[in-house]
Amino acid sequence: MNIPAPLSLLLLSGVLHAGSLPQLDDKPWTGWFAAHEARKFTFGVHNNGEGQFLPELERGKKTSTSYAIEFEPVIEELRGGGKIVTKKNERNGWEAVTEASAEAEKIVYRGTSTGGAKFEVTLEVDGKEIRGGGRILDRGELTEHPIQLAIRVKVPNVYRHKKDDERVEDLAKRDDVRLVRVDGKELKFDALEPVDAASAAVTGPGVREVRVDLEGYKGQRIDMAAGEGGRFELWNYEKRPLYKGFTVGWKHDPAKDPEGKARFSFVMK
Repeated sequence: MNIPAPLSLLLLSGVLHAGSLPQLDDKPWTGWFAAHEARKFTFGVHNNGEGQFLPELERGKKTSTSYAIEFEPVIEELRGGGKIVTKKNERNGWEAVTEASAEAEKIVYRGTSTGGAKFEVTLEVDGKEIRGGGRILDRGELTEHPIQLAIRVKVPNVYRHKKDDERVEDLAKRDDVRLVRVDGKELKFDALEPVDAASAAVTGPGVREVRVDLEGYKGQRIDMAAGEGGRFELWNYEKRPLYKGFTVGWKHDPAKDPEGKARFSFVMK
């Protein structure tokens, strides 16, 4: 059988051998595919394809994973009436492009969703900044409706272990979330204010910048920018205060970025 040269190189490199991502065996990285330890945070990707940003909130002390911000890549199917159906990632559908590493600065890997759609994710660490992007490689059987690649950045409820509601409200009273939408409209939400993050009044046509100030992160602020090849959409489970957690989903725009070179940025400072 004659195999075209580019495909033969991929076969030799093992990129097309789907399964779980390879994992590091040495502590503390057991279960990680790739990781990067910086002065004030740890970032990496577990062998299930999910990224994790863990800030250092107290110097020299390990931070609880309850403060971790997750980066989840998914395929979304766009049904009629604005309905979005999330396709589950196949547990054994992951493929490593870059090598497993505990000193990773660029992490590239591929995944497969139910329905056979294949996608590629790129995550990069540059100083304090995390950059992310990706592209759909193959629609598989998902041809009836439009699909898109999303990378969901999940901001947790950093006060969930505090049992005193009055204490939580006292801590969160100065917290806020600020947005700049793609139509130029600027919005600011008190973190105690109940918000339907996915509503047209909030996300609207999409968001290009997000700023998150939460006292639970010890005065550190999160800044996110969608870049030119995508947009953000916000989401939470129901209309509720944003301090209880919400998701900033980056949606790739293949019309603007057919080669998958666009990146969104995430910085905690």
